[in-house]
Amino acid sequence: MKFLSITRNLKLGLVVAVAAAGLSIGQHAAFAQGGGEMPPLPGDLVVGDLQSPRGVAFDAAGNLLVAVAGNGGSTELTVPSTEDPTKPMTIKAGLSGVLLSVDKDGKATPVMPGFPSYAGEMEVTGLYRAIPHGDSLWVLLSTAGPTTPWGSNIVEYDAKTFAVKRVIPLFPFEAANNPDGNEIDSNVSDLAWTADGTMLITDAGANALLSWTEKDGLKVVAAWKENSVPTSVEVAANGDIYVGFLGAGLAPGAGKIEHWSNGAVKETFANLNAVTDILLDGDTLYAVQLTIIGEQGPGPGNVVKVDASGATPVAEGLLAPFALAKGPDGSLYVSFGTIAFQPGMTGGVVKLKSM
Repeated sequence: MKFLSITRNLKLGLVVAVAAAGLSIGQHAAFAQGGGEMPPLPGDLVVGDLQSPRGVAFDAAGNLLVAVAGNGGSTELTVPSTEDPTKPMTIKAGLSGVLLSVDKDGKATPVMPGFPSYAGEMEVTGLYRAIPHGDSLWVLLSTAGPTTPWGSNIVEYDAKTFAVKRVIPLFPFEAANNPDGNEIDSNVSDLAWTADGTMLITDAGANALLSWTEKDGLKVVAAWKENSVPTSVEVAANGDIYVGFLGAGLAPGAGKIEHWSNGAVKETFANLNAVTDILLDGDTLYAVQLTIIGEQGPGPGNVVKVDASGATPVAEGLLAPFALAKGPDGSLYVSFGTIAFQPGMTGGVVKLKSM
């Protein structure tokens, strides 16, 4: 089950919730409907007016990197619908995806513009994350529908020159191995590294945690047949692994985080909602919940601190938050507005207030 396919249901649910509940699902929804100025965010706006912002990270110089999926383009492609392949759908494609670098003074510079962007009826796909590691910048590209076979890739760039060093395609591995035993699908979603340099990869479409080394290539670490949709991965200082899950079908409480130790699940933090990213800061575990699903359907999401006692809110009322990073100043930065469920809606990155 593809993460970005599930967002179709989320987007529809948000629209229904707004229509049914008016302003009751939050001030951000009112803004998205053109109801007035942007209400106060739970922190300081670092950069705004972004089209489908996704992953955030900090480079070695302390600059904030923001992966922006874009808003498609002017080229119209008629392709089989992702909901019903017997019916056509229109994708507006272009090169509006961009990797932004935001310095400490708030100046945003498009350091890598021109990434392919595919705007369908319910979602935009393309640039997903950009993760600095050593002397490389690892870029994740995740697309949907007919672009999936060539659109689920990890690209390693030289961090200084942005020259391509390596491309790791995920779809061929999924087609050959199909770890979860379900439909052939790939949607690369996150990376992390172990102490020995092994790269861990979550593939939300394949419902799998993979490993990669230059010597051995891609291998399956774990798979989930129940369509748990792994979206994020972190490695602790002691080598333990944490994996965040969106949850099957966006059901309330279906999101979770699994804590793995010595190749087995040590504990599960359950009853979460649509986890799109996790962050391990020492012994503190944070999660981004894309949406909180209530009686009237999906509403704004939040950032929570997670432990054995449950989830404690850190920042509330964020409309479609997606990714989280800790800055060199010790603050948490989160992208929001990753799904434009109303025409003209944009997103950005907010620096959360000190806790």
